[in-house]
Amino acid sequence: MINLQQIVSTMSKLASHSEALEWDNVGLQVGDYNNEIKKILVALDINEQIIEEAIEKNADLVITHHPLIFNGIDNIHTQTSKGRTIFKAIKNGIAIYSAHTNMDIAQGGLNDFFADKLNILNTELLSKENEIGLYKLAVYTPFDSVEEVKEALFNKGAGEIGNYSKTSFSIKGEGTFLPGDDTDPHIGKNGELEKVDEIKIETVVPENKVDNVIRGMLKVHPYEEVAYDVYKLPYQSEYNGLGRIGELENPISLKDYCKTIKNKLNIEKLKVRGNMEDKIKKVAICTGAGADFISLANAKGADLYITGDVKYHEAQLAEALDLNLVDAGHYETEIIFKELIGNYLLEAKEENNLEFELLISNNNTNPWSYL
Repeated sequence: MINLQQIVSTMSKLASHSEALEWDNVGLQVGDYNNEIKKILVALDINEQIIEEAIEKNADLVITHHPLIFNGIDNIHTQTSKGRTIFKAIKNGIAIYSAHTNMDIAQGGLNDFFADKLNILNTELLSKENEIGLYKLAVYTPFDSVEEVKEALFNKGAGEIGNYSKTSFSIKGEGTFLPGDDTDPHIGKNGELEKVDEIKIETVVPENKVDNVIRGMLKVHPYEEVAYDVYKLPYQSEYNGLGRIGELENPISLKDYCKTIKNKLNIEKLKVRGNMEDKIKKVAICTGAGADFISLANAKGADLYITGDVKYHEAQLAEALDLNLVDAGHYETEIIFKELIGNYLLEAKEENNLEFELLISNNNTNPWSYL
């Protein structure tokens, strides 16, 4: 059995609620944290047709990218589409959870997934949004548990510096302890002073991952009482943010790369501004509506910027900057949310022996049709 709180905790490990932009509303929108979850439906949007699909498929939870509730609501009644959606969800015991800008921003989230799909390598942030403090974690471990403890730290997000991962430093030393009468020591005997050869593992942890890293470490550490230190590193910070910029392995013409975009995103038409014969090497991307970053993409030396919801005058700005621009569509750049979350939840299910059935919505919620 798994309850809603466990699913919410699992989702927040990928995209913490604290990473969302201030104006956004993410997390649990409708539901009871204690309710049992047997079936999860993943969708891009949440509306009446998605709730009807959830009812038909007996889903207990719908996970979406776009939230149902952005701001406060004055009433819930069946004379509005939003009211009917909330009413049906509550009536049928269906919870609604949304991961929006926190999923756009998150490391390993939607923008990283989008960049991977388009073969963009060595990515970094396009736009820095939030500063995240860095902490140093030091833990003392017996020799035979060093690798297991390290992997637990790294799997929860410790040891990441720029494009490097699994960074740490180890120091050999001697630990001493005197187990009391009511203890069950991993090494030594009650009432006898013990000296043990230990390894001190040091690594860095972003502020928003400290709690998860410590929990992961304690879960595998063999000691009954674990000695560890956590302290803030002054003048050192990381950032999270929207969009990504990186490079293709080899230069390619804009015309040919547009074919790649259409193939990878499974779409028939693109809006393109630029010279089709230009060679594309450095590519900036932002899923959804990212036209605000046209100037930033150009300033960072992008040969091409890919986003959605570009207006006429915004495209003219790209033209004035001589920046190649592809508007691949808001829906088209974000529909991969379903694949990303589906993959993530299946991995979490296997790793943690969770019991639920995963369903991917087959509803097309794109309001646009192309003729």
